[in-house]
Amino acid sequence: MTSSDENSVSLRRGRPSAKEMLLVDERVLSAATALFLELGYGRTTLDMVSQRAKTGKSALYNRYQNKESLFNAVVQRSIQTMFEHMASIDMSADCRSRLRSVGLQLIEGILHPRCVALMRITAAEAQNFPELAKLAYDVSFEGSVRYVVTALEGTKLPTDQDINEIARRFVEVAVQPLSFQAAFGLSPDLLRERSTSNVDDALALLEATGRLTF
Repeated sequence: MTSSDENSVSLRRGRPSAKEMLLVDERVLSAATALFLELGYGRTTLDMVSQRAKTGKSALYNRYQNKESLFNAVVQRSIQTMFEHMASIDMSADCRSRLRSVGLQLIEGILHPRCVALMRITAAEAQNFPELAKLAYDVSFEGSVRYVVTALEGTKLPTDQDINEIARRFVEVAVQPLSFQAAFGLSPDLLRERSTSNVDDALALLEATGRLTF
């Protein structure tokens, strides 16, 4: 092997591929999520995460400068779990059917065990990290609103009604109460039983206040 060949091999070994970096990121975030859920924020350390993820400390610190930034990444990743199962909406259906479908899907997402667990941890750390708690709330809420807006596209709205405001009100009435109840320990199975009535109550409110006509 020539010197240039050896240098080439050395460079390839020293520079992990994009795929390898993604795998390391996944290991780190999975390990951190498990530890935060098991031990809480205060008792989890970056050294523990490094050991659980089987990755070097330098690799971990190159990605996350401190525990707060790692927790931030874990929260955002976990919140995205609530949207991973979302199916496309049948846009040929009437407005009521579309909203009922998207509402029930969003509720199922917020009841995912990892979402519930991270909501609890984030709430517990809200006093120490208010910006992180607000970020977690905004990501979940605004993400839900976007799905409802999509479900409403193409429907005929009453005069002067804002589609974004309608979507926000729907999420506030149909989805958020069950999210808060799940965070405080109510049974997910019980909340699933309530999901249809919650969605129907939201639809009734939108109709009664003139925001939508069915």
